[in-house]
Amino acid sequence: MPALPELSLNERRLVELMFKNRRVARVDLAQLSGMTGASVTRLIGGLLNLGLVSEEPDRSGAQGQPRRLLQLRASRFFAAGVTFSVARMEVVIIDLGGSILATRTLEVMTGRPIEVAEAAQAAVDEMLVELAIQKSDLVSIGVSLPGNFGAASNLLKAHPFFPAFEDARAMEAFRDAFDTPCHVENDGTAAALGEYVFASDAADDPLFFIHIGHGVGGGAVIDGRPYRGANGNACLPGVLYPYDQPRPSGQDLLATLKAAGFHLRDFDDMASMPAAADAVVSDWAARAGIQLRQAVRTATAFFDPVRIVVGGRLPSELNERLVETILSEPIEGPSRGLTIAPVFASHLGPQAGAVGAGCVPFFKAFFTGAVADGGSAYLNGRRPVPRTSAA
Repeated sequence: MPALPELSLNERRLVELMFKNRRVARVDLAQLSGMTGASVTRLIGGLLNLGLVSEEPDRSGAQGQPRRLLQLRASRFFAAGVTFSVARMEVVIIDLGGSILATRTLEVMTGRPIEVAEAAQAAVDEMLVELAIQKSDLVSIGVSLPGNFGAASNLLKAHPFFPAFEDARAMEAFRDAFDTPCHVENDGTAAALGEYVFASDAADDPLFFIHIGHGVGGGAVIDGRPYRGANGNACLPGVLYPYDQPRPSGQDLLATLKAAGFHLRDFDDMASMPAAADAVVSDWAARAGIQLRQAVRTATAFFDPVRIVVGGRLPSELNERLVETILSEPIEGPSRGLTIAPVFASHLGPQAGAVGAGCVPFFKAFFTGAVADGGSAYLNGRRPVPRTSAA
């Protein structure tokens, strides 16, 4: 079992701020957290002793005594992420900085979830040995599954292209196969969490993620927590697009390419498409981008996010095409005088699934949103920094 430190709520808050702000001074941590300077100094001392944080002088050119900046030690802890497409499974090891240190791509050849999980475990073990990482420094394994959850979040309702996982024990099979704790999320929520933790700045909350995979999924982070709904199935913009009509989904794109004579088995094959397929992809992106305007307007109306991100399994260049089409014409706001939220292509690109899956263990271990806070409006006797609002 990993020798993880037991962090207090306030320690988690400081670690979370360092995740989001990378290199930050103590005085800034005090302002951002609402804690007293003395409390920050005391808590940082404990985090330094745990080896979770390092402190270095700021040599950016200012004269006089340089400030000392705090940052997470990226090599202190690691996580594994497992994500799927219709034919392949990707397994990665990431560090606290969100960098992918090693990856394995495995063919999905079996119909049994336990066999898939055992293959993922073997890949994780191989990569840890190659990287000379101790198993005790692996926080846990995050699994991003292409599906939703049934009542009480204990049954997996897999995407139709993954019939092997339409099993009441699919989730349990994953957890039983790994010799390290395992956290299972649907792919939209995992991708949103990865974007929030590793690819956006501290102000991107709420964040809404439109996940283009085999279907049209999504995820949201609100007040530092993934919003899952009653059963883990919140934020599914695909409901806007009937299955018997063209949809802005990855599977629809693969079917469109196939109809044009370009037979791709999976999304990874898009990296080596012939140039003749570009016109087909461009036409699809133009139509899908127009369709996604409806999802952008709806997400704005329901969540009022700071940012809407478009990403998932598609190549980064195609995500950017979709966003360009979405924004090519004005979109009517959800109500009079209101505008739509800003829309951006994912910073993580096609790595959103793997990084998002690997991010789940870090979120569980180190973020305040993973634990209850008792509802207190105060931290160490001081009110949290109030949000600014327009006059």
